[in-house]
Amino acid sequence: MPTTTRSAKRTRVPWKTDTQVRNTTVTLPVFMAYCGVAASLRAWNISHSKFIVTLRAKDDFYYPVYAEAVEAFAAGIWTFREFTSYAYEWKDRSFRDEMEAHKNKRAIFIAPPDYNLDDDERLFSDAILDLKPRTRRHAEAALRRAGLPLSDRDVDLLLSEPWPRLVKAFQDRRHPMLALERLRTHSRVPAKPTPEVAKPLGPTLADMHGYGPALEWGTNLAKDLADYKAGVLPWSDVDNGVLLSGPPGVGKTMFVSALANSCQVPIIYGSVSEWQEAGALDSHLKAMRASFAEAKEKAPSILFVDEVDTFGDRTEADRNRGYLRATMAGFLQLLDGFDRREGVVVIGACNYPDQLDPAIRRPGRLDRQIEIALPDARSRISILAFHSGLELDQSQAEKFGMATNGMSGADIEQLVRDAKRVARRRVEVLSGDHIIEQLPRVTELPEEFLRSLAVHEAGHAIVAFEIGYGRVSEVRISRYRIEGKRSGLGYVHYGQTGDRPMTSADYRNAIAVCLGGIAAELEIFGSFSDGSSGSETADLNRATELATILEGGLGMGHTLVVEDQVQLERLRTYNPEFRRHVHTVLQSEFERAKSAIRTWRIALDAIVERLMESTMVSGDEVFEILDRHRRPTVSLAKRAAT
Repeated sequence: MPTTTRSAKRTRVPWKTDTQVRNTTVTLPVFMAYCGVAASLRAWNISHSKFIVTLRAKDDFYYPVYAEAVEAFAAGIWTFREFTSYAYEWKDRSFRDEMEAHKNKRAIFIAPPDYNLDDDERLFSDAILDLKPRTRRHAEAALRRAGLPLSDRDVDLLLSEPWPRLVKAFQDRRHPMLALERLRTHSRVPAKPTPEVAKPLGPTLADMHGYGPALEWGTNLAKDLADYKAGVLPWSDVDNGVLLSGPPGVGKTMFVSALANSCQVPIIYGSVSEWQEAGALDSHLKAMRASFAEAKEKAPSILFVDEVDTFGDRTEADRNRGYLRATMAGFLQLLDGFDRREGVVVIGACNYPDQLDPAIRRPGRLDRQIEIALPDARSRISILAFHSGLELDQSQAEKFGMATNGMSGADIEQLVRDAKRVARRRVEVLSGDHIIEQLPRVTELPEEFLRSLAVHEAGHAIVAFEIGYGRVSEVRISRYRIEGKRSGLGYVHYGQTGDRPMTSADYRNAIAVCLGGIAAELEIFGSFSDGSSGSETADLNRATELATILEGGLGMGHTLVVEDQVQLERLRTYNPEFRRHVHTVLQSEFERAKSAIRTWRIALDAIVERLMESTMVSGDEVFEILDRHRRPTVSLAKRAAT
């Protein structure tokens, strides 16, 4: 059987609050001092080792508390002997202490700040080490050990109060919470004036628009960090790792900057490509560790790691696989971190999340992914207002919303810069006209065209209402069109109907709604326009696709045999019988749509007129119009779908 070699290092930290050394309880200040002693003697922390070292104290020193701390450290590596001490103080007459230490072959001497070690004392010691002063980490660890909440106020108090007062406050007969409260009440250290919070140089989350779930997550994080800094929320309850994904220019970096401003914490920018620029593997890892170390030093903080998908996937074969595995292992180690990287929120950003190594998204790392999509029309107008300070009139806003469809926040920012440049050259004050000039040319639609759009979109809404296809939430048409583009001139939004499996009737209802627009045009004008076909999202194209899937892809048509998408398209093109089945479905649902339009003809005219006036009708208005013109008849559309 193979033997297991164990490290000689000891880990007997006096963490339990009832720990006693030489019949003396390790109190909170003693534990703080112990942290400094342990940090100074890290290399000597070996069980049963024999050494005599000297710790050279700085100004922040009180021998009684450090003597107990040294005894606590010694108890972890040396066997306790009655009437034998391991902590000594260098003073003018230390002959007896030297003799006892020499006899035991084990001792830790402390040299007070004002004591000058002579050559003999240096010769007697195996090493002369600087005694580490108390730090914020020591104070935080002491509070956690005592089961007390962490707060900047209490940490500052433990670091600023003299050691003798801490010893008097934290007596072993007194509960640490009561001791801390008495120390607050009788503190001689003047309270630090509350620093005036400077106005953030840049946007906050309140200025962000169109970020959806990311905005909600960021708002919650800001509240959690505030509670963490106040000491009422442990770090383990803070959501400290997230992955932001989305196309380039969508505003991931701006969002993280706004998040840091809202949280009032520093932000440290890291980039995988910048780390790689450091050079060889060692330099790369060193640069990466430096970013994490800086974030830890400034904690609580946000570490933003851009281009995290540049790491790639370790499972893919590549000639640089060894280098990749080493860098990825280093990154994962830093993500896991000692003490769970307390105080550091790591936010990764990528354009292609599917290229990430799966290990990055495991629990405890960047396990939450939030996609940032391109902003909608309302969000784009808000982004414009943030960058320009302008408020567009209704006509300008409509043109802007149409012309900027598909633009990112970065695109809009560039557009504003161009508009400002034009205004400067003309020695004019920036206005909405300068913004519109930078957009693709937008022309106003003639009234006849606009009425055709209104009839078409109203037809969709009426058929949806008649057959129960969701609840209409909004009907909108546009008075303008980008030159060279035909799509996006009108739409109908439907409310959610709830998650449930779709049946043949559901698919047929969807087909009928798709055909509602051309049914309305046919009823009013006697024919329909070519805008209902020609693209993947056009009404006839979508209806044909649904009918094809219904007949040959779901087993809900004339046969239970199903085919894949590629085969379905071939069947529809080259198989006359299959094509007839698809046509039959389309024709049947077209008749349902026309029946609904004829039933609600008066309501159709009313919705069209409302759209011609305001270009937008809310779902409630549609329902009110239909309810007002309701007739006690049963249309063909009401029959069960077959």
